[in-house]
Amino acid sequence: MTFAQEFQGYRRPDGQVGIRNRLAVIAAMDNVNPVARRIASLVREAIAVTVPFGRGQTGLDKARHDGALAGLGRNPNFGAALVVSLEPHSARALAEAIAVSGKPVEWLAVQPCGGTLKATEQGVRLAARLMGRASAQTREPIPLSELVIGAECGGSDTTSGITANPLLGMLGDCMVDAGATWILSETEEVVGAEHSLIERAASPDVAARMKMVVKRMEDQAIYQGTRVWPMSADNIAGGLTTLEEKALGNVRKGGTRPLGEVLEYGERPSKRGLVFLDAPAPGTENITALSVSGAQMILFTTGVGNPVGSPVSPTVKITGNPSTADSFADNIDVDLGGVISKEYSMEEGVEKLGAFMMEVASGRMTQSEMLGDMEIVVSPVDVSFLTHYHPA
Repeated sequence: MTFAQEFQGYRRPDGQVGIRNRLAVIAAMDNVNPVARRIASLVREAIAVTVPFGRGQTGLDKARHDGALAGLGRNPNFGAALVVSLEPHSARALAEAIAVSGKPVEWLAVQPCGGTLKATEQGVRLAARLMGRASAQTREPIPLSELVIGAECGGSDTTSGITANPLLGMLGDCMVDAGATWILSETEEVVGAEHSLIERAASPDVAARMKMVVKRMEDQAIYQGTRVWPMSADNIAGGLTTLEEKALGNVRKGGTRPLGEVLEYGERPSKRGLVFLDAPAPGTENITALSVSGAQMILFTTGVGNPVGSPVSPTVKITGNPSTADSFADNIDVDLGGVISKEYSMEEGVEKLGAFMMEVASGRMTQSEMLGDMEIVVSPVDVSFLTHYHPA
């Protein structure tokens, strides 16, 4: 690797490292989303973390929802957090779950404030104080080995599996060799190619866990009476023919190094190297899951174009399709189409991508950050399936 081996990041109290220093304004439930958004809009560097559910959830669904919000709040890209809820109990519980990270956290309940306007007024004052504390922290040199990168793809086409995804996998190998953490995910989209991950599992237990998460997902599809993951219209228009073809291209984002760990939704890597996160494949759901698991940055390849990014983890949009690089230029950060046009080699493409990644780690903004094309979706749990699921 000839690109930089360190970046300018923020060392957090729990030892994690952030590449941004923002304030999370987290809505604990959907009915206070407008308050969280208003507060965030009035304080610089504040990000509203809003969700479509939260009120009346129970059991596994509530555990995932609340755990995901806590995980987003603990992401090291946030220097502080403000939790907003309807009533004190849920606000306090989520704030305490985030506070274990050591970062400054406050909470606000709308009902005791006397309505949304008074809550907004109080929330802006709290947010401004929290952002003031966070802004006192400065960047410092951090080795590349402390990066946690999420690998994602969306809007795939025939070029994805031969350019952008293999290039991302080559970069992943470089990062793993340097001691960093590389998270591959999208369980539905490894079906038909999971053997390539199982064969390089670091231990029999890791191999068994990889087999288990794929089988569980296949069993869920059977339970629902549907296919594992139907190909989207843009994938088909982009020239992909089968789910297996798509999967073989998808897993190339994982490179060639040993698979060291398989994570459940909401878990964070306990070791460095290549890990697999069991999470749904749709782009917004998966980038949310990657942020929950502590990814500071997401490298997102696209063949025909996908604009969405995470508001928590800067999301770098990459294409290996020269046509998409031109037609979708406003949303593309790194154009690797030069590999197909033979302007440069695969190795040179990896260097180009790695150099951009390190610039983003030190503060360069991505297109989705600049344009505001960012969204959060916490994946719901199929409670009916899991309640009756008894794997053989």
